[in-house]
This record gives sequence, C-alpha cells and structure tokens, in this order.
Amino acid sequence: MITWGWWRFVGRPMVPYCPLEGQAIVISGSDYGFGKAFAVALYDLGATVYAGCLSEASAEKLRKQCSGGPGKMMPLVMDVTKDDDVADAAEVVKKSGLPVRALINNAGISAFGWAEMLPLRRYQRNMEVNFFGTVRLTQAFLPMIRASQGRVVNIGSIGARMPSSFGSAYLSTKSAMVSYSECVRQEVFRFGVRVITVEPGFFETELLANGSNNGSTDSGNDAEVLSAYPSYAEKMEKTAEPIRNLEKLNGGKEGLRHVTNCVIDACRSPVPLTRYTVGWDAKLIRHVLVFAPAWLIDRVQTAQG
Repeated sequence: MITWGWWRFVGRPMVPYCPLEGQAIVISGSDYGFGKAFAVALYDLGATVYAGCLSEASAEKLRKQCSGGPGKMMPLVMDVTKDDDVADAAEVVKKSGLPVRALINNAGISAFGWAEMLPLRRYQRNMEVNFFGTVRLTQAFLPMIRASQGRVVNIGSIGARMPSSFGSAYLSTKSAMVSYSECVRQEVFRFGVRVITVEPGFFETELLANGSNNGSTDSGNDAEVLSAYPSYAEKMEKTAEPIRNLEKLNGGKEGLRHVTNCVIDACRSPVPLTRYTVGWDAKLIRHVLVFAPAWLIDRVQTAQG
C-alpha cells in the first residue's frame, strides 16, 4: 500500500510528459463546455487538434480563437450519430499522415425526467449520441490509434458509479459508455494502446440547462402518471439547486481546468491512470457514498421529492 501510494502520488507525476507537436488529437463535441476547453488547451500545447463540432458556426469560432499559436486547430463539422460524418473525419485525419495520439470521446447530451414520463425516443436519442457515438468514433479511429500506440479517452460521469433518480435517460448512457471503455481497454492493451475513462462530478457547463430543457420538452403529459409524481418543475428545481452548489464547490467556470488537466495527463503521460475522478463530489461518491446501503439511498432520494 505504501509503495502504491508513493507511485500514485509522487513517482508517476514525476515521469516526463510526451510532446504533442506533430501529433493529431481528435475530439468530439467541441462546440462548448468540456470539449472546447480540451481543444484549446491541447492546441496551446502544440497538438494538431481535429475538433468535431455540430455546426459550422462553432467550427469557425474555434478557427478564429486558435490561430497563430503553437499547434494547429482543424475544426470538423461532425455529428457523431452519422456514419458518413465520422467516416469523412477519419479520412481527413488519415490523409494528414500524422500519428493519432488520442481520440477524446466527449460528445454528450442529457435530459432530466421521471423514467415513467420520458418517451423511449429520448432514451434512444441520448444513447445514440453518448454511447453509440463513442462506439462509432472508436471503431473508426482504432486502426490509426493501434498504429501509433495512442490513447482513447472517454469522458464519462461519476454518476455511472452511483446513478440517481431523475437521471435515468442520461446516466444509463454513461454506464454503458464506461462498460464499453473497460472492455475495449482490455482488448487493445496488447497493442500498447491505453483506454482511459474520465469521471467528472458536477462542473459548470451547459449540461444542466440543456438537460433541464430537454426533459421539460420531452416529459409526457399523461394525467394519471403526472398525479403519481411531483411535478417536473418542482423536482427539477430540487435537483438543480444542489447541482449548482456542487458546480461552485468544484470551482465554477474556472473549475473546468481540473477536468482539462486530467485529459492532458491522459494524453501526455507515458503512464496514464485508468480512471481519473475529478471534483470534490466525485471523490466523495467514489470513495464513500458508493458503499452506502441501497435502502438508505432510496429513502434519501424519496425524501428529496
């Protein structure tokens, strides 16, 4: 235990980082939030960043923001739910001739809501982006990553370890992503490829607002079901308030750098961690709350509304 602790907190951080100049990094979901932060930070470190964006407007903003710096910013309009978009992106990166240092699967969407009220299409949409988008990109880029002995970095959620009520449409997709990540990690280890999962807690991105809006739009209006649960607005407010507090605890907008630093370490360290748990709330969940008995969790969730 002492030897492990020394290596984890002293020895491993002393290992020199690998340079990123002349290497490609592919990122999905770079329009805003985590993805944009990753793209800019890795560009600043000299990487050639292929930043997947949903819109040309987002891609153009990245081009203007990142010009004349140490790296190269190469935004791509890419919808991870479309086979052709992903295939075209893979072809662009392949033609560059650059070794692929890392694929960062970051694209994700959310929707809050009671499981009984959300339609199946909402679950399918979330799964198509968050899970199948990860599978689609990973399959497209793995041949290049195997050739360069690169990395696959999957942006999961600490909620995959400890799901909570009102989050079934989102957290189930992250649980699927993490399971996929673990399986692929074991398969490609033989090639010198490392597959890494980043588990953020609550950080100040657009996910809360977007998830709230999506859930409000998609939740059903069956009178019998509605009468059985607290209203969407009531539950959403009780859910959002502690999330906002945790976002502040984790540093607000400035807190995104903690997640970004973990992604940089995952891309550059010769000995990356298998999982990076980021945020005070995430560490509490991982090391303490996951051991709480189910009956206690159920009662606490019920008491919250």
